Amino acid sequence: MFRVQSGGRVIARPQKPEREPEAPTVAPAKASAALPQPVPLDTSQSGPRVPVRYPSLPPIAPATPQTATPRTVTPDEARELLRRGPVPAALTVSGPLNLSGAAWLRALPDWLRCTVLTVDDCPNLSALPTDLHAERLSARRTLALHEIDGRLGVRDSINLNGSGVRVLSADLRATRLSLAGCRDLRVLGGGVSVAHLDVSGCAALAALHPDAHITQTLELAGSGLTALPPSIRAGLRWSGVPVDARFAFAPDTLTGHEVLNTRNAQRRRVLLDRIGLDRFLQDVGGLILHRDRDAGGERQLVHVPFDNDEPLVAVLVRCPSTGGRYALRVPPHIRTCAAAVAWTAGLEPDDYQPVRET
Repeated sequence: MFRVQSGGRVIARPQKPEREPEAPTVAPAKASAALPQPVPLDTSQSGPRVPVRYPSLPPIAPATPQTATPRTVTPDEARELLRRGPVPAALTVSGPLNLSGAAWLRALPDWLRCTVLTVDDCPNLSALPTDLHAERLSARRTLALHEIDGRLGVRDSINLNGSGVRVLSADLRATRLSLAGCRDLRVLGGGVSVAHLDVSGCAALAALHPDAHITQTLELAGSGLTALPPSIRAGLRWSGVPVDARFAFAPDTLTGHEVLNTRNAQRRRVLLDRIGLDRFLQDVGGLILHRDRDAGGERQLVHVPFDNDEPLVAVLVRCPSTGGRYALRVPPHIRTCAAAVAWTAGLEPDDYQPVRET
């Protein structure tokens, strides 16, 4: 028997029906605190040693009796049980439990065992089991799921992509945890231990807990992270590409020439995305293919060749209202500024005839 206090909720492992009630356990901390310290034996004196005897221990309050009994059902029986209600406190499901899209689903058993739990797109589900053991868990786009606590033991993967999670403070063990696109995620607690973590697109997540345990990779493209605790030494990924800390956290130190001299096309793309097209063209220039004028002044169509990849072609324009300069990437086959600007509007050059540009 055990009890776990987490997030203000008490998790009690259900008692199996055939087992006899367990004897009350002794809390080690309290017992040891009540024990007097034994007197060291004086080994300098001869004669027989006398064993140390402790006085009687103070009485210890009995543990809370176990009340919930787990019920073993098939996945279909579990679905019907949850749909009909009330939700049982403990449930063992003999297979994958798929409840995707169930608008009627508002709660799950606090204690749940199954092979796979899928609750994608469940609009009214606001909590996961506080004690879950499964091989996989998926709760994608479950927007009412704001806080996750308790204990999640998942052997393979936990996929919470696009969900409404804001605080994840669970004691969580999994091979892979994916939180991509969780834009409201602000807290990722220290009880997380995973091999791979994906927080891409988590723009509100500014820091990771120092006690978070990530053993292999951390995907962080588009996250709000600006640094990592020294204890986290996972390999960094940006859109799947291995990167270093300077790329991830100090993009201002990158230069256009680094982009130009990078031979790996995939890495060059993420470098270009990281520093931005405007900065890249300011650093390296480019061959001018065409120029003309519009309401904002001169426009230029520039071309930058890359090794092992298609060339970069962009049109440089100025806003007539603010005077700001913008670079817009267009397909490499375009050869005039008018055609490039028309392409950005989704039109053919002959169809793009603006009456007024502001």
